[in-house]
Amino acid sequence: MTSQIDRELKVFITTMSRKHGRDISVFEESFLRNSVERRSDLLGVKQSEYLRYVEENREEAENFYHSLNITFTQFFRNSLTFALLEQYIIPRLINKKANRGAIRIWSAGCSCGQEPYSLAILLSELISAQEQAVTYRILATDSSQQALSIAKEGIYDKTGVNNVKVQFLEKYFTRKDEMYAVSSQIKQQITFSYYDLLDPFSNNPPESIYGDFDLVICSNLLFYYKPEIQQLIIDKLQKSLSYIGYLVTGEAETALIQKTSKLKMVQMPSTIFTNYSY
Repeated sequence: MTSQIDRELKVFITTMSRKHGRDISVFEESFLRNSVERRSDLLGVKQSEYLRYVEENREEAENFYHSLNITFTQFFRNSLTFALLEQYIIPRLINKKANRGAIRIWSAGCSCGQEPYSLAILLSELISAQEQAVTYRILATDSSQQALSIAKEGIYDKTGVNNVKVQFLEKYFTRKDEMYAVSSQIKQQITFSYYDLLDPFSNNPPESIYGDFDLVICSNLLFYYKPEIQQLIIDKLQKSLSYIGYLVTGEAETALIQKTSKLKMVQMPSTIFTNYSY
């Protein structure tokens, strides 16, 4: 049964490319199988019927392709990671950049914006507390225009801001009925733009000009792709780091970073890596 499904999936991948112009071969096959299962269940058809249906239905082919863009994220998603950023990483960056330029950050695969907004709030708080003459800029990129539109708007419902501390809600958000809008003070520190991490001809987004980021965050994205695509992305993220830079990943990706990169974990265990040898 499994081999039959695998054969059908390979045909499906070819069909998506040749007939609909969508390359899904970069994704890990179990992720594709689960995605097919979700869409077929949603439509109430068998998986084999769904695969044939997509061949003749351009609209569903597009729906399937866009379903592969995982946009789930949260404010301050990993409490341990943000604690380490707050207590160790960002203070180091502030001291490093005092009177010597801006802290440069890249949120790669930023989805609907919660991640870069969380970083901006944390940076604003720490810079203010330390009374340092330091500025920062965050470049937030994604390959989903729909997610970027939500991120640029910066408005979230009550559930969406569950992880935000009350004092941050009061200071950095404006409440409109049951919705919370990110303040202009925070929004003006972030540039949202389209960028495809799978682009083999660039090491960083054009807006960054030359990369050289002090902090890059790319969480819960790598495991959706095949190993060779994972490596392409990891190499790109490494090259985008400054001389003393930090990469933040998701918990499920730490072993992958340790295995396939030259970066070192800053503290055991954590999801933050650096290219600096202490």
